[in-house]
Amino acid sequence: LVAAILVFWMQAGFAMLEAGTVRPKNTNNILFKNLMDASIGAIGFWLLGYSFAFGNGRAQNDNPGRDNRFIGSGNFALQNFNNDDQYHNWFFQWTFAS
Repeated sequence: LVAAILVFWMQAGFAMLEAGTVRPKNTNNILFKNLMDASIGAIGFWLLGYSFAFGNGRAQNDNPGRDNRFIGSGNFALQNFNNDDQYHNWFFQWTFAS
């Protein structure tokens, strides 16, 4: 979880870098774009991204969602998450996706 927070902290660094490279009148615009990037990215990764990347996480012989080697097909909107470790893994993967 700490590693995910450190990775997400890079978003703030990139926002400061981008804000420093634009004219002062455009600073609010670029910071808002960075906020929307993380927010919309979280919704998209929650809804589809994690399930496409990891599927239902079951072995090939016990695979009700019909995951294959190319794309996962289960756990849409994190519907089968049971414990905190799975949510920590989602958060860690989302920080890299956003």
